[in-house]
Amino acid sequence: MIDQNKDKLPTNNSSPGSPSPGSPSPGGPSPGGPSPGGPSPGGFPVLVMAGGMPSNPDATTNALSTVFQDFAKPTVAYIGTANGDSRPFFMMMKHLLSKAGAGKVELVRLAKAKVDVSAAKLMLDKADVIFFSGGEVEDGIIWLKRHELIEYLHELYTSGKRFIGVSAGTIMLGSHWVHWDVEGDDDTSSLFDCLGIVPLLFDTHGESEDWVELKAALKLLGHGSKGYALPSGCAVYADAVGNLTNLSKEPIVYANNNGLIQVLDQPGIIPG
Repeated sequence: MIDQNKDKLPTNNSSPGSPSPGSPSPGGPSPGGPSPGGPSPGGFPVLVMAGGMPSNPDATTNALSTVFQDFAKPTVAYIGTANGDSRPFFMMMKHLLSKAGAGKVELVRLAKAKVDVSAAKLMLDKADVIFFSGGEVEDGIIWLKRHELIEYLHELYTSGKRFIGVSAGTIMLGSHWVHWDVEGDDDTSSLFDCLGIVPLLFDTHGESEDWVELKAALKLLGHGSKGYALPSGCAVYADAVGNLTNLSKEPIVYANNNGLIQVLDQPGIIPG
């Protein structure tokens, strides 16, 4: 059975349903290019992290601090749609964000049917950094679509807002993910669009399952597509045109070669 839940903290029992699959285009630009020190075409590079290392929280805080060092005490807007706005999850991540140098950390409650969208937008607009937490990728995207926040988030990103994702939040910031009508049965799988802030396909801390979900996505995307497997503890900067700069550990890059999913020997990721 494929475990689609990228994290293991409790969520609420509400679920908004399943999205219609998007119309993805295969692959993404080859990595390489500018450093994460300044804005790239479209906005500042996004910090995407695998998570999956509860025994080594310093790996997470060290990566987060590379964003927060650009501010005195940044205000962070926390998006927890992937975990149903789980309070325990929020408190755990708030502790790590604060330890890394964040000032005020605010939960933007969006994982429910009735939401004050104007108030949520105001919180997002006032924040220095928007943080996308882990959980269930599909639920995370559905709530954002339901409240019609996808375009607004793109506007914030292109205006210079700093974005961070961890675990499922990293996948959400990428291009696509997989929906299964029957869990674990790839014959029932289809793709849905994620936020597309970064035009790349990501998976996180899936090494114990040999990246089975990423490989399923690549099969659906077809020949020439690429996917970036971030093992536990991995952190990279990714920009709006698909350039990657490594911070800790190195992603494994998979490609679909005429239906055969293979590891690329020379992925071209810029070392940190």
